[in-house]
Amino acid sequence: MRDLDLQQIQQRYDNHQKLHEFEVDKLFKVKNLDKEQYRWLCKGYRNFSVFDIEAQLFDARMGYVICWYVYKWDILTNKTEITYDYLRPEDMMRGYKTKNFDFDIRILQTLTEELSKADIVVGHYISKFDLPYVTSRCHLTKQDNLVPDYNDFRIIDTWRVTKNKYNLYNSGGNSLRNGGKVIVGHDDKTSVDLFIWKNIYYKDHPKWKKSMKYICDHCEIDVIQNFELFLKEMKRIPVGGSSV
Repeated sequence: MRDLDLQQIQQRYDNHQKLHEFEVDKLFKVKNLDKEQYRWLCKGYRNFSVFDIEAQLFDARMGYVICWYVYKWDILTNKTEITYDYLRPEDMMRGYKTKNFDFDIRILQTLTEELSKADIVVGHYISKFDLPYVTSRCHLTKQDNLVPDYNDFRIIDTWRVTKNKYNLYNSGGNSLRNGGKVIVGHDDKTSVDLFIWKNIYYKDHPKWKKSMKYICDHCEIDVIQNFELFLKEMKRIPVGGSSV
């Protein structure tokens, strides 16, 4: 049995090098964690962020991010917290004045800052849509410095996990909605109404505030349901996820 001092244990943890359970106990001054806690902490992964964006249009060249939500989970303490940001009227005004309609410049900054705090970023279809969309919007708004470097954090796409481990294609698809129904046991998702999303273009639209609230609530429900889905699926996947 090796005998590392606290500094050596911390160094291995920071570098995601395998620790023994007793070394995790020594590092965090804990005992008797559950199997999943040890499995992830022994590889140096503690802070998870389940995130989702809502966007105007699927083409990042023509659209923009409307809002983002992040459901943060500390696997050591089991503490959770939701953080979020959304377009404000002043963001819209800046886009109108510059005539480039890049309304999301500010919230791209707050989102990337939030994601940078995570060891692992989780989401549904994030490898196909959310992360590429955000990356494209950062480039298009001339904020290349916001784009994460390789291995800044690890990602787990619950859409891929659902597809590979459950394959719900013949029972409604591998969507977050269907994953909620089949795997979690309930589905709380609200519907996407394109007329509501369209209202966001015009900050003086009489339904702008109401539409923004609906979209934000929709996004928040998604990250909560996604977190519940991840808790069900995480026991069936290897520790670490993939590179960003």
